[in-house]
Amino acid sequence: MTKSVPKRAAAAAFGLLLAFSLSPAAPQTQAEQGQPKLQYEVSVILKLVQVRVTDKKGQPVRDLTREDFAVTDNGQAVNLTAFERHSLEAAAAMAPEKPAEAAPEASGPAAPAVRPSNRKYFLFFDFAYNNVRGILKAQKAALHFLDTVVRPEDEVAVLTYAAVRGLAVQEYLTADHAKVRQVLEAIGHRDVAGRATQIEDQYWRLIQETPGTGAGAAMGVNFRAEAEANRQESKSMAQKYMLKLTELARALRLVEGQKDFVLFSSGIPNSLIYGYTPNNVTFRADFTSAGGAAGDHVLRRQNEEMYREFSAAGCSFYAFDTRESAMETSLFQYDETTLATNSRAMSTAIEPTSIFKDDKATGLNSLKRFTDITGGRYYSNINLYEKNIGQVQELTGTFYVLGYAVNERYDGQYHEVKVEVGRKGCEVRTQAGYFDPKPFSEYTDLEKRIHLFDLALNERAFSRLPVTIPITALASTAEGITRLSVLAGVPGDVTAKFVGQRVEFVALFFDGQGDIRRIVREEADPAMFRGRDLAFAAQTALGPGAYSCRLVIRDMDSGQSVVASTRAETGDPKAVGIQLGTPLVLEARTGCRLLAARPGKDKDPLPWSEIYPYDSSIFAPLLGEPAAAGASLQAVVPCAESGGGAMGLALTASLVDAVSGRPAPLGTTLAGWVEKGPLAVAALGLDVSAAPPGRYYLHVYAADKARGLLGHASTTLVLR
Repeated sequence: MTKSVPKRAAAAAFGLLLAFSLSPAAPQTQAEQGQPKLQYEVSVILKLVQVRVTDKKGQPVRDLTREDFAVTDNGQAVNLTAFERHSLEAAAAMAPEKPAEAAPEASGPAAPAVRPSNRKYFLFFDFAYNNVRGILKAQKAALHFLDTVVRPEDEVAVLTYAAVRGLAVQEYLTADHAKVRQVLEAIGHRDVAGRATQIEDQYWRLIQETPGTGAGAAMGVNFRAEAEANRQESKSMAQKYMLKLTELARALRLVEGQKDFVLFSSGIPNSLIYGYTPNNVTFRADFTSAGGAAGDHVLRRQNEEMYREFSAAGCSFYAFDTRESAMETSLFQYDETTLATNSRAMSTAIEPTSIFKDDKATGLNSLKRFTDITGGRYYSNINLYEKNIGQVQELTGTFYVLGYAVNERYDGQYHEVKVEVGRKGCEVRTQAGYFDPKPFSEYTDLEKRIHLFDLALNERAFSRLPVTIPITALASTAEGITRLSVLAGVPGDVTAKFVGQRVEFVALFFDGQGDIRRIVREEADPAMFRGRDLAFAAQTALGPGAYSCRLVIRDMDSGQSVVASTRAETGDPKAVGIQLGTPLVLEARTGCRLLAARPGKDKDPLPWSEIYPYDSSIFAPLLGEPAAAGASLQAVVPCAESGGGAMGLALTASLVDAVSGRPAPLGTTLAGWVEKGPLAVAALGLDVSAAPPGRYYLHVYAADKARGLLGHASTTLVLR
């Protein structure tokens, strides 16, 4: 487990990742700018629907066949071209049946075979509608869930919602369960700030304490005014909650497959949405006239829309009601004796915690609606989480995957899906439908965030161009600071596909524990490199250690995207001797535009262009691809030496066959020196004409004979 500082750094970096996807919209349309019009081709794809089937006792049914299912898409019967059965208790039955032939009416390329489906879990902690005991119990339940339900191939995400801070993605879908555990262990009572339930709870307390008639009537008016003001604030909080979760549901349409939410919450109070009349209002004349409180038709509509959107996105909710944790003692710590004494009209005193025991006013109904509409399950007592989590394992561990061919259009239209099983006594749980994809330019901010998360953190990223671009990592040291940069080559046939007005480059640097240490973002107008080769560089200062680097490039109008990854290791900047940066090998070639990310707010005095300076009108970097036969090569090598004086270093180089380990002929010349403050940059001409084709290690050595200091760095070189 990492220490608390890396956790905070990772959380801050995730905040940056969220902010990076909120770029302002382009001020003019493509037509106004004369840009190519975005086009989306209709294609035949395999639509996968995950189905869970239980018997009358609620137990999973594991022995159904393809012939037992009937599926309609917008009322039209479909031909199932793929079928897969998953069962944790019957591993032998997990192999898919042989796919049937594609539906005869389908046009275009044949649909691909169904692939195995790993489970996707979202552990969702609701801090707005919760209590301290409930959150701590939920933390234990979530850790138990991680230990007993989640399998190695399953992906897990952690989400939180707070009334003040809103929705936060603490960890996106990942199979790195150690990272998930790290996030879960950090969840505690400090996350309860801004509890929305307090307002509704106190509303009913004020209503019950309002004096009825006589001398206390005027005071009662004030109490009611305060209660109503608080209740309006409570409704506003509930509306914010519903709208934000509805936005999340729509964004999750982008995530393929079934999504299972494990929700820890006490639910939005039913009294806010549908109204509430206390059971004992007949004991109070003024209470009877008030008749409790009416519901809110706007909240009702928005609440039901939230449920439908999650169902349409293929999300099932398993809700663990944390209200039971608060029933051990009175929430407001009332003195019941004093309450009964001071309330003349309450001869049969209202129990101070009755608001929690009358289910008409609690969040029970909202949680049950969530689970009923999305095909999940409601669990009333968080204290029984061990038993109930076992049932979630059964329900989510046994399912069927049905596949059929559809014509995918970029129109955002909704398709209603109905699945029936011919066998009697079976209950089917599946998504209510799905949406066709829509143009990326119409994505909401949250949808763009989810898209970026998927590209940055998911190896099966959505909306990626089927290309691999070369990328390398370069490390250098100067003034006791270690810098790590990524350099990627994007060929012209890829940049030609960026037809929008903005292209975003996001470089993410992960440490050895998988925490995001830095994020560097740059945005550019693709008109300056469209159809041309592009070299993109991004740099950051990091401590010594092993790192993974990931670069996401996406067209902010079309959503077309490219992802590349590499690994690197940086040394100790305080090491004694001459410190050479990773050599950058260049090929004499024109037509490759260089784009280097600009420094952020904490401007680095040594930007990338000064550490690896070269003329992009003459040279292009070699990033793993073979050098052209007879090409003129040059290596740029940053040099740093304590106390300065790097200009007087003696540099040599050697070429070693990566397979045999034998040396290969190499001629070197010093093409020049450039001094950049504490750094000196050498340019070495490389003559490889006598070396046979193959993969080599290029070693560069530096020596300061006067001071007796040595330095070494290496990189790879491929020759045709």
